[in-house]
Amino acid sequence: MCLAADFGGILHWSQYVAATGILVAMLCSLVGLTDTTASSGLRQHKLLVPLGLLVLLAWIQTMPLPSSLVGLLSPGSQDAYSTWLDGLVPSEEQPSIHAMSVSPFDTHHVAMLLTLLLPLSFAASIVFHARNRLTMLLSAIAITGASVAIIGFYRKLDPTADIWFFQSKSSGFAGFVNRNNAALMLNFGLAASLGLLSWRMMALHSIELDDPDFEFNDLLALISDRESLIGLLSSITCVAGLLLNGSRGGVVAALFGLVFAFGYVRPRRGLIGLPVLAVVIAISVAILTVPMQLNLESITRLEMISANADTLQKDGRLLHWQDGWNAAMAYLPMGSGISTYGYSYLPYQSQSPGPWFEHADNLWLEMLVETGLPGVAIAALLFVILLRSLRRLSTSADPVDQGVRVAAWYAIAAVAASQFFDFGLIMPANLFVAVVLATAVVSRQVAGGGLQAPMPDEEDDPYHAMAMADPEYAMAMAAAEREEEAAAAADVEAESASENSKSISGGAKIKLKSTSKWGRLTSSVSVGAIAVVIILLSVLAIPGLKNDAESESLVRRIQSEYSGMKFQPDVLEQVESLLAENLESNPFPETRTLLAATQRDRGRLAETLEWRPTTIEQAGEIYAKTNLNERGLDYPPPLAAMTRDRLKSILHYEDAWNTSLAGVVTCPLGQASRASLVQLQSVMEPQPETSVAVKHLAKFYSTEPIRLMRLGRRAFMIGDYDSAVSTFRDSLALRPALASQLMPLFRVNQDKLPLSEVIPEESQAIELAAADVMLWDEPDQLFLKYAANAIDCSRASNLAGRAKCQALLSRIHFTLTDVEKATKSGEEAIRLMPDEPRYRVQLIEQMLITGNRKDALRHSRMGREAFPKDKRFQQFVDRIAEADRKEMLEPSLPKDDSLPSVESILN
Repeated sequence: MCLAADFGGILHWSQYVAATGILVAMLCSLVGLTDTTASSGLRQHKLLVPLGLLVLLAWIQTMPLPSSLVGLLSPGSQDAYSTWLDGLVPSEEQPSIHAMSVSPFDTHHVAMLLTLLLPLSFAASIVFHARNRLTMLLSAIAITGASVAIIGFYRKLDPTADIWFFQSKSSGFAGFVNRNNAALMLNFGLAASLGLLSWRMMALHSIELDDPDFEFNDLLALISDRESLIGLLSSITCVAGLLLNGSRGGVVAALFGLVFAFGYVRPRRGLIGLPVLAVVIAISVAILTVPMQLNLESITRLEMISANADTLQKDGRLLHWQDGWNAAMAYLPMGSGISTYGYSYLPYQSQSPGPWFEHADNLWLEMLVETGLPGVAIAALLFVILLRSLRRLSTSADPVDQGVRVAAWYAIAAVAASQFFDFGLIMPANLFVAVVLATAVVSRQVAGGGLQAPMPDEEDDPYHAMAMADPEYAMAMAAAEREEEAAAAADVEAESASENSKSISGGAKIKLKSTSKWGRLTSSVSVGAIAVVIILLSVLAIPGLKNDAESESLVRRIQSEYSGMKFQPDVLEQVESLLAENLESNPFPETRTLLAATQRDRGRLAETLEWRPTTIEQAGEIYAKTNLNERGLDYPPPLAAMTRDRLKSILHYEDAWNTSLAGVVTCPLGQASRASLVQLQSVMEPQPETSVAVKHLAKFYSTEPIRLMRLGRRAFMIGDYDSAVSTFRDSLALRPALASQLMPLFRVNQDKLPLSEVIPEESQAIELAAADVMLWDEPDQLFLKYAANAIDCSRASNLAGRAKCQALLSRIHFTLTDVEKATKSGEEAIRLMPDEPRYRVQLIEQMLITGNRKDALRHSRMGREAFPKDKRFQQFVDRIAEADRKEMLEPSLPKDDSLPSVESILN
């Protein structure tokens, strides 16, 4: 519950505390190794096999390997450390030995965290091996899910109540920063609640939830049962939370979980499961794609209710998954490294819309990218172990086992469905719950699942009927039966040993069987050895988690107080020293990013003083103009230009440059370090690395028009005009409406940013650019000719848009002195929007300028009839009449051909 409240456990401090608690629990659970009811051999720990393989894979991905070997195991990773470092790092300095992970620190941290799953699973296998603690487990998970829902309700009712674990984010719920992550915890709570209710139904009515004779009236009968109270209240609370938290995927996962929990897709239901599953799938598709009208947030976010809802058709996931798949193919067979998806997909994106995808919003795709084929095999192995355990557990007649089985079926279905649209299972809070529940299923199945269901010929035996009615008595009876079976097996083994000894003299080679006592001893030693190995691994991992927690805590504290520090040179010096010291002991990426920012700000403060301000107000103005993103001053300051080598500011700027370059080496696909290099170029001597960084960022931002536009401005500011032109063009191709924001820059830099190269072949962008060019003192005639042929007015979605486009074309043709086309386009605009007077006024003015008074008079009279209250048309009629009158009274003088021409006089 603490992890669930702490942003789902994403803070490194909470992970370190949780790891310590897990290790303590592991040590306490070792007492159970001497108890046969808690430990029955190696088989109950078989879930450690896929978990151990996952941990091993994570550590292998962090190991430095020869670049040639990495190229075989993960070609995309080799490209990251070679192709994407070219131009930033000299070829002789590029690493010849590096990890498969494209962000080794992130993978290393997650590897340590995954290592703690081993003691968690080991301890859970011992603690929940016996039946008397299973109800405690289900109750704890149910209460956790209900608690998350209650906190979410409170936050919805009072959004201003900022408790420490709340974060002001519209997409958050309760202590989670993502509503979909919270929905998975709510589904786990609902799974455990159904497990508790199933346990009580089996105990009270001897009927299972997936029994063909099950009726929902049986659930209502549990209201009077005191021990069912936790299950009832938690299930109601979790369902309410799923409807209110706004997660469509959570609702879909709940539908699939209920279908699996009630057994409609299992063999005992027969063919009836097929139409039920089809209906659930249809409802799920409708929830995700079709529009509706209801009040609960998870429903109101459906497109049936709101035209602005971000369903799968609009939120960009389907497009992004194409890029994710391309990245997965590039990193096969071993993947890009666990927890590196936010970097690994960047070189391969071409379809992703909008912002940076730190996660794929599809855990299975993200797993394929990060872990490759081994990750798929490990996941398949884990699911096979779980499904086989559930199948064997289904034969148990113990009500508690049936409760665990129902909870597990719901959880498996909910995880499989929800993680197709989310990544909530990687949140430690959700991951720990899933591991504990899965371990309980496997361990309980190995324990024999309690009392096995009676055979058909025993169903009428009153002895077995009494056992079914009294579970405690049933357990005692089962133990007695096992002792009898063990004694019989010992007698058989003794007889076999006697026969073996007799046949040795005859040459027969028959292997002797181990006695049960020797087998138990061997099994205990093996389990003990595994426990020792797990403890050693955990002890080795915890210090690393502590270091990461300290680094993250340091960065977060400085960031929260940085706004008050950045104007104090002495404080910034201490901050830089502290960050540099921490970075030497722990290469935390965010520490390096903050260190570079601190060094840049120290440079700004030093530069402000180097401009020799005389007042505080003047110092503030100078500081504002030294902003590296929108710089308003040249560098270096003229009063200090002669001593540039000794300027304090350039020393700080160079430190920031070197820190950023070092960041590129440690995270070859990182964006922050490259962006820092581009910022610093405005105060540094021209560096070849900057143009390379701009090109890389243009690829990383290739689907984000706003960031591309900002990048283009920075490239232009540092004099990289070729990159600026291509980046601006890519930005406008994605969002043509941005052309109006960039035209002021183009207007005063026509020689450096030629419009014909910047504006893409997109009608809307050309229209906006041409409309602005028409206002210039000297319009670009070449671009206007291009625009006149390239603008496509038919692309407009309505008549108003087409009319506006035709009116613009008319103005362009008029500027190009193509009167015929100008008149045709102007009349087309009037035809499309006859109720809009401004298009007729524009055409009349153009006709008067060209001297076509006849057509101007005709349109003026038509306008006067159509808009009798608009006085402009009568004024046009009067102007034309006055012009005609003057022409009649003052005829033009005849032309004297004998006079010399102007050209001859000038020549």
